[in-house]
Amino acid sequence: MKTGIKFKPCNVGTAEAHNRRDRAYCEAVARKFGHTYFWDEYRHLNQSWRNPSYDKPLPELLEDMKVLVKQKTGRAMQCKPVETTDRKTGKKKTRSGCSAIREGCPPIKPDTRIEDFEPFVRWLNGYGISVISIDLHHDEGHADPDTDDLRQNHHAHIIVDWLNHETGKTVKIDNNVCKEMQTVLAESLGMERGTPKEDTGIEGLSAIEYKEKMATAHVRQLKQEQQELENRKSKLLKEQATKETEIAELEVRRIEKQKALDAESGSALKSGLANIFGKGKYAEIQRENTRLQSEIETANTERDNALVRVEEMEEQVAQIPRLAEERALILASSLQSRYDTLSKEYRSLESATTTRIERLEREKSDLLARLKAMLDMLHEKLKEAVKAFMEFSKSVLREFSMRHRDTIVEYLADSPDVRNAAHTLKVFARPFLDNRQFDKGSKELDRLTSNFPSVMEEVNRTQSRGFRR
Repeated sequence: MKTGIKFKPCNVGTAEAHNRRDRAYCEAVARKFGHTYFWDEYRHLNQSWRNPSYDKPLPELLEDMKVLVKQKTGRAMQCKPVETTDRKTGKKKTRSGCSAIREGCPPIKPDTRIEDFEPFVRWLNGYGISVISIDLHHDEGHADPDTDDLRQNHHAHIIVDWLNHETGKTVKIDNNVCKEMQTVLAESLGMERGTPKEDTGIEGLSAIEYKEKMATAHVRQLKQEQQELENRKSKLLKEQATKETEIAELEVRRIEKQKALDAESGSALKSGLANIFGKGKYAEIQRENTRLQSEIETANTERDNALVRVEEMEEQVAQIPRLAEERALILASSLQSRYDTLSKEYRSLESATTTRIERLEREKSDLLARLKAMLDMLHEKLKEAVKAFMEFSKSVLREFSMRHRDTIVEYLADSPDVRNAAHTLKVFARPFLDNRQFDKGSKELDRLTSNFPSVMEEVNRTQSRGFRR
């Protein structure tokens, strides 16, 4: 399991109520979200610890810190973010307010204890950060959408005093210290360190930020599905209006036919006889009337079916939040599984790369040691010439000093082949110089050997005049 921590300003108004599982707080959560993510049957597994030096509630501690800041700095504590504008660029920047009390929520193992945090607490104290309280929660989580089993969210709440009580200012730590903090926490809990943001490119989110991100995605999906259902509902309503219009037209035609029938049938007897024998216009009109009545009944049936479909669509619209939430949970589980797999692959690759680098460093150190030993075995003139060449290459001089020149010339003069001797000199000096240094020394040595006879004459004249090297 991986762990990591990111301290952010603590909500002193609700932090203690959340950690204590106050009844009123739990009821408020249930009213806000429609359900609660606390599981009472696991609450006995929770653990809490409070620093005896901080015996006041968090709101009172914050007020005391405000008084301390005023006394030490002469200014009131600025708790809210401040927005400033750059005079040159015109860009607006937001500077965070003073976060004297901060909170971090690292993941933990099911068997993590309060005592496991002792090395981490000591490390924080070394940087002037005092831990106010530690609460371990094992009763939070959600039901698995497939098995309906509880998927527990094991985590801790660490509330700290981030204020330097000597200066009245908050403690400042850099990125390297923050990275070390993650390693110390993981080693204290016997867990794996989380992957740094520089490697994943993913910004760490707090629990509230993650919930807001997922909620935004859910709302976007729900709106899309709702829009699709609204479009289908609108289409069905149009079909219903069309059918009702057809029914009204058929009814008008039926009434007109009935009036024409009454006018042409003559007397009731004549109409009855014509109807009995199935002859005359009355019988024909009656058949047309029957056909129209059948079409009306068919249209009514189609209208009723359209109404039923509209009601079904309305029921589907009502069920969208529950279905979307279930889909979101399944998707989140799938993404978490994929993220864990990629993390394992990255750790494997990182371990292999580290091992290879260490092996190369060992081989490099061994090679340099052997070269130094070989240099010690050279005869004195070559050894001194190599040292002079290396000393010049690493210096700020633009050309050989008299001492460098005389030492190198003394070695070259004993060799029948000056260029070959110069090449030997470069070979023994190369492992101890970087590219820029080696190029500098090589150019100067080449210049010396290209005009070696005249250089020898100058050296001899200098020595004959009694100049010391």
